[in-house]
Amino acid sequence: MLPIIAISIGDVHGIGPEVILKAFDRSELFDICRPVVFGPAEVMQYSRSKLGIAVDLMEIDAPAGAKERSIGVIDVPGQFDPAGIGAPSAESGRISVAAIEAAFEAVRSGAAQALVTAPISKEAIAMAGSSYRGHTEMLAALCDSDDVLMILSSNTMNVGLVTIHVPLAEVAALITTDRVTRTIRIGHRAMREDFAIEDPKIAILALNPHAGDGGLLGGEEAAVIAPAVAAAVEEGFDVEGPFPADGFFSAHTQQMYDLIIAMYHDQGLVPFKLQAKGRGVNISAGLPIVRTSPDHGTAYNIAALGIANAESMKEAVYFARTIAMNRLP
Repeated sequence: MLPIIAISIGDVHGIGPEVILKAFDRSELFDICRPVVFGPAEVMQYSRSKLGIAVDLMEIDAPAGAKERSIGVIDVPGQFDPAGIGAPSAESGRISVAAIEAAFEAVRSGAAQALVTAPISKEAIAMAGSSYRGHTEMLAALCDSDDVLMILSSNTMNVGLVTIHVPLAEVAALITTDRVTRTIRIGHRAMREDFAIEDPKIAILALNPHAGDGGLLGGEEAAVIAPAVAAAVEEGFDVEGPFPADGFFSAHTQQMYDLIIAMYHDQGLVPFKLQAKGRGVNISAGLPIVRTSPDHGTAYNIAALGIANAESMKEAVYFARTIAMNRLP
């Protein structure tokens, strides 16, 4: 029996429906899983018709009803107006949250084996009244867990983040020895359990330019990050750093480190996305469920134009299936 992958539709005014349909259009993904989309059925039907994609859609009541070589759709009610495509709205945000919650529940209950989330808009879900800043924070709350780590993965690099969706002005205060140490632990466990790397090698980046330059450009490296690295080494982990971030990425090769831990969002994700070239995957490590996502956003400016690239969505499905299989006893 093929594993069932629950897919939340994302923002219905963005490219989520398009990249889902394209990912499975004449695709080998049907050979490894049974996809079930959680979202308004009319949106999936509209998108298929407008884009001229011939993939089979089948509205079902439960994940078990998904048929091989077709996309099952579990309807999440919502008011969909095609005229709204290309911009966030309170309703598109509400649908996004409802779809995530329904898909999450399917995975938590065991009805599906992994969750793949299409892109949402933080602005839209805020308009809908949500206090979450993104998928990672929402899923951590749904799992009632603080042990979550955002990892961006490609075939050449895995990057984890100590802080995620916070203003840059708040980052330094959030970089504590305990937080960095906990991030290393979660990342190490994810490399072993989800990536099947027996003895992962981890690199830690500095916070300040030139790793603080002996304290002249900041003291967090000596006072906070280095002690976290030392504590992780004492626990038996293969960890090195802190490394100056600017020179690190130009020298890094896949063979050097299995996981790179950055201190803040753009420090890790800018170089990652440059090398991933549209095929990166966002993974929520540390949670009791498997969750992946494309590494891009809603792309409102090209929504429903038929030009969105589905490669990252394809990779997200592959990763979800692989992690689900790696977690089997």
